[in-house]
Amino acid sequence: MNTYSTSKGERFLQTQIDRKIREAKSQTLQNQIENYGYNFCEQCGHNGSGTRLDCSHEMSVKRAKEEGKTEQAWNVKNIVIRCRKCHQKHDKLNVQFKQ
Repeated sequence: MNTYSTSKGERFLQTQIDRKIREAKSQTLQNQIENYGYNFCEQCGHNGSGTRLDCSHEMSVKRAKEEGKTEQAWNVKNIVIRCRKCHQKHDKLNVQFKQ
């Protein structure tokens, strides 16, 4: 089984990382609701009406694992709420997300 290191040398299985990411994304969305009363794209301000909002990582999960900074995958300060269009631009992707 693959494990990934944090900057402090802790090791986590992918299943543990996935769970921590889900919890951090949920917390990020909840924090925005508590602070502003609704969810919106932090990049363009779109409120998500008619489009989906994603929790996007500033430092990608892949890069965090490769650099031994796996804790960045679940760090709420590394997660930004973006609409799909802004998420694709940020990740430099030209993919269609399922709706």
